[in-house]
Amino acid sequence: MSHATVRATAMAGWDGFLSVRHEGARCLDTAALMYRATDQMIPLAEFVNFSEQVVEETRDVAIPWLVGTNYDLNALGPIGSAVRSAGKVGIAIRRLIDCFSLLQDCTDISLSQDDGMATVSYRILDPAIWPRHHDAMFSLGIIAQIIRRGADGEWDKVEFAFEAEQAELHGDISSVLRAPCSFGADSNQMRFPVALLDLGLQPVEQCADVRPIVRQMVEQRRSTPLVKRLENLIFRDLNSVTIDQERMAREVGMSSRTMRRKLADEGTSFQQVLDECRMRQAAFEFRTRPGLSIAQIALRLGYAEHSNFTRAFQRWSGISPQTYRTRIAQTSH
Repeated sequence: MSHATVRATAMAGWDGFLSVRHEGARCLDTAALMYRATDQMIPLAEFVNFSEQVVEETRDVAIPWLVGTNYDLNALGPIGSAVRSAGKVGIAIRRLIDCFSLLQDCTDISLSQDDGMATVSYRILDPAIWPRHHDAMFSLGIIAQIIRRGADGEWDKVEFAFEAEQAELHGDISSVLRAPCSFGADSNQMRFPVALLDLGLQPVEQCADVRPIVRQMVEQRRSTPLVKRLENLIFRDLNSVTIDQERMAREVGMSSRTMRRKLADEGTSFQQVLDECRMRQAAFEFRTRPGLSIAQIALRLGYAEHSNFTRAFQRWSGISPQTYRTRIAQTSH
């Protein structure tokens, strides 16, 4: 899988909260080093590791949330202008989500509605990036900032879910967020009443011209290798829906025949890409869900028979799933 990146502006604001709350913390030097240039992209794994380091060193689980809820949207350039010029909470959130791939790739972020509740889901797709707990606090904090602007600080009926288990977060998340939280979810989520999407915002800027952003997104899509686009879609859908080649082809904007031809030009096939993603996700599941049986993991990955999964995993890794899981357990103690 290609190396995932995030715009260096994700580092904006961290040093301020660290200086005030934890003067002299070693991670202050890391923040200064990583925040280089406005439009420069840095490895996403480095940013995630930094957010983990901050909380690990300071034992202050509030910092990523505080940075997100106070993040200066001006740091996002034209994307920030598009968000700040929105007249409603829902429009501002959708603009940020629609443009998110320009800020951070290999990430699934979405807004959905069901039974009177809206849900913003956020999840890094690269299974090699773990632990990845506190970058979600930061990203959802930016969403919360938008909602609070419209809700005048009211925070009723908002709830959260996180991929991490509660013990892994080094603090009482619920007291920081002042909202109910659940843990061990498939993605990081923030749920709130749909009515909040219609709350008015006082635009901070005049109506922004989003056409340059749209052109940039089109160019990004064209320049991204087909394999990487498929990897992102597969990782997004594993554990949730059946992976279907025809549907995937439509999502990347081509017929299945054209997709097969282009993949052949890149030296691979759809089945090879799918198999590689399944095995990488399997390794991730073994690290993060020790309570699941091998049969349950096989089912989550779309295998009807866990024996087929076992054979595929052994071909990929050279050892059986049970041996792999045992070695992980031994190294974690």
